[in-house]
Amino acid sequence: MLRSFTLIFILSIAFCATAVASPAAMPTDAPDSMPPRPTADRLMGAFSDQYSGLWEIAAQAYLNPAVNQWRMDKGITSVGASYSSARRKDNPDPRTGDADRYWEAGASTYTKYRSSTLWGHASYLNGVCRNVAWNETADAPLLYPYLLADSIGGDLKREQYSFSGGYADRRGRLAWGAAISYVALLQYRDVDPRPRNVVGRLSISLGGLYRCAGRYYAGVGFGFMKYKQTNEVEFKSEMGVDKVYHLTGLGSHYNRFAGDGLSTYYDGFRVHLDLNLYPCDSRGAFAACRLSRFSFENILSDLNRLPLARAWHNQLDAEAGWLSPSSAGEWGVAGNLSVWRRHGSENIFGDPAVSIYPVIGANEMYADNGVSLSASARWGLRFGPVSRFHILLSPEWSRRTSAYIEPYSYRVVNAAGLSARAAGDVKVGRSWLIDASAYLKAQFPYSCMLSLDRSDAEMAGLQRAEQGAFLLDSSRSIATGVRVGALRTFAGKFAVALGAEWNATYWNSVASLSHYAINLNFIF
Repeated sequence: MLRSFTLIFILSIAFCATAVASPAAMPTDAPDSMPPRPTADRLMGAFSDQYSGLWEIAAQAYLNPAVNQWRMDKGITSVGASYSSARRKDNPDPRTGDADRYWEAGASTYTKYRSSTLWGHASYLNGVCRNVAWNETADAPLLYPYLLADSIGGDLKREQYSFSGGYADRRGRLAWGAAISYVALLQYRDVDPRPRNVVGRLSISLGGLYRCAGRYYAGVGFGFMKYKQTNEVEFKSEMGVDKVYHLTGLGSHYNRFAGDGLSTYYDGFRVHLDLNLYPCDSRGAFAACRLSRFSFENILSDLNRLPLARAWHNQLDAEAGWLSPSSAGEWGVAGNLSVWRRHGSENIFGDPAVSIYPVIGANEMYADNGVSLSASARWGLRFGPVSRFHILLSPEWSRRTSAYIEPYSYRVVNAAGLSARAAGDVKVGRSWLIDASAYLKAQFPYSCMLSLDRSDAEMAGLQRAEQGAFLLDSSRSIATGVRVGALRTFAGKFAVALGAEWNATYWNSVASLSHYAINLNFIF
């Protein structure tokens, strides 16, 4: 049923986009100006802008749906499929698995009609991650440190349905926008231990802007995300069951409930506030700031909905820069700041009465705090209406500290890095566009420290996983990748694009990760 609904939703996006898609943005704010008819150059230009336009310098600003109407000056709709595969060699952290492969089918649109902008996306993803251990919870980066885990592990299969859409418009000095998205995820294993994780995530955001001076709009945005995940671990073997642990961070776990609570769930929500300053012609200074708070509870369903732990995550993301597009070339610069604090508390329970554990207190036991600074500089040239070339440089610095109070453990990672990318699109004949890109990223950690409590011999496997993750984060690494693609237009009305990419990361004498992907898209 859900797969059928996904297919219907994808086709609906494609149909609606065909009905109202316009090939170019408005040259002015006049609501009655009409766009030109589709051409091969428009399709090629929109395809290039979608994947690597000047907009990526101001990516955070476009998180506000009211600002997103100026992200690109051309509309594009695509329906396609992709396949990706990754392999980790000598991976010291079993929580991420040894390999994974996924295929995905979906449709997306970014459509302009007069002063209005409509965008949407729908997709279905299916795949498997091989040999995962010490992690039986989906969305672990979102819900850490309170995860369900066991020492056996195995392959985790994954199905994901994603739906999103948004609308933005403007009249006079006012501009506004709204967006909504929903992600449904199923993660499971067919052999013991058999986790079955069901995730639902609903997000809504609203934005409003006011033209305060010339081309500049200033305004605010608001957003809300509701999160729910249920976990159920089953054992069907007649030889007994393996112990399941409730992790609490940095190699520790909740000893009192080790082996109990095979059914859990997470209940959480996020709120955010956006502040924006943006020029409607995407030329000049811009600034964006987002304040967000995510909080969740980890609850044991088996034990009368026992509230085991809770955590909150506060984060500030800020971005400011300058955009300078032109018909002959373009350049842009931006600086980014991100600061976050995540703290977790564990509840203390008295003796149970009729299987009910009374909560008698709570201790804040876990902290994970960090800060990162980065900058981006992009410079490009254009050769005719379609052919182009650009380079992007991005230095960055980060510091992350984590601690668990009792037994005391801590982790510190400082790192500096630099990435560079070069890319180009060349029009061949009247109907072909060839694109290619390459990137290189170097990461240089320094002054890194790790101290774990080793008194619990039962958790030696988990502590080795923590040490493996720290080894990756504290080792120098080089990442590199290339992409090539070709697009063929037909009658100037639609196009077919085929692309392939390969990338790899090498940690100094530790491990390596290789990944490749291919994709095919029908564009109009």
